[in-house]
Amino acid sequence: MTYELVEKLKAAYMSSEKWYSVRWHYIEGCILKAYLDCYEQSSSERDYIFVKSYIDQLFDSDGNIPEIQISSYNIDQIRMAGVLFTLYQREREPKYKRIMDMLYQQLASYPRTSSGSFWHKENYPYQVWLDGLYMGQPFYVQYVKQFVEVKDYSNTLQQFRNVRQYIYNREKRLYTHAYDESRDIFWCDKSTGQSPNVWGRAVGWFAMALVDVLELLEGEPADTGILKAYIKELIDDMLPYQHSEGMWYQVVDKKEHPGNYLEASGTLMLAYAILKSARLGYLPKEYAVYGIQAFNGTIARYLREEDGEVLLGGICRSAGLGKKPETGQMRDGSLAYYFFAEQIVDNNGHGVAPLLMAYNEIKRLG
Repeated sequence: MTYELVEKLKAAYMSSEKWYSVRWHYIEGCILKAYLDCYEQSSSERDYIFVKSYIDQLFDSDGNIPEIQISSYNIDQIRMAGVLFTLYQREREPKYKRIMDMLYQQLASYPRTSSGSFWHKENYPYQVWLDGLYMGQPFYVQYVKQFVEVKDYSNTLQQFRNVRQYIYNREKRLYTHAYDESRDIFWCDKSTGQSPNVWGRAVGWFAMALVDVLELLEGEPADTGILKAYIKELIDDMLPYQHSEGMWYQVVDKKEHPGNYLEASGTLMLAYAILKSARLGYLPKEYAVYGIQAFNGTIARYLREEDGEVLLGGICRSAGLGKKPETGQMRDGSLAYYFFAEQIVDNNGHGVAPLLMAYNEIKRLG
């Protein structure tokens, strides 16, 4: 398969703010990571300059980023800080380090469950969502690795163990979207605390968190065997649900249900996690074929060109649980919610970011 449209989308996407905003936000953080990955792989100055110029727009004249709410505990706002490591390493500008220091220090007082996991947000008390592991843990690990004298990764390992213990549905052999330790929230099972369904993108977030943290912990004083076991188990559990086209459904295990659809972002996240894990040895090398099938299948179904513009379709615009603060929408985690309550859109960063991340892995295959 040729990838001209992927290359065209990559070039066009960073040339205009049509499809994203200039803001401190996890979606844009994922987009920037995809371009930084390409820079680190190919030394493309264009990709680096795009990321640096974007980040620099967020700073005020005092070297602060006003959008960061240090008094607000929200694991999503940690994600963007991951791109600052590369900028600081190359530029040595104190403003980048200052933001990383500030967010790392916030983690010391971040509210946690009794087992030590970060709450997803302060307005979602005692809740752990799969998304949150990707938002917080890579930054947490990389900061300790680069800037903390005494390396202790035990809490990160514990937070991954907690996810396996509390969010993994043993009957389904799949991860649900989230867990409420308090059992107070309306969407959770009062016995297990788990949300009711298996959202593909949530599993994708967790898979990416596992492989990126594993890479960061290479050579560090941490027993990563449990994380390697988790990524192997996760992919083995997901493979029976992979569609003949290579993709996964919006709700993974309900393919026959009316309204379900093959969803691009979750599929591409899994493609990235599989390809990278196979390359680094966390999965057998022969597993790469499943990542290639996922990537190619998504392109074949959803990547198209209209009036000279490349569009990636099939992306769930957003999904969550509980009351959405911005709109008051009540998200109950039901099948109807995942199928019908959230828009399916083109070129949203949730899909384009993992498309580009997975493409970086495809290019490594030669």
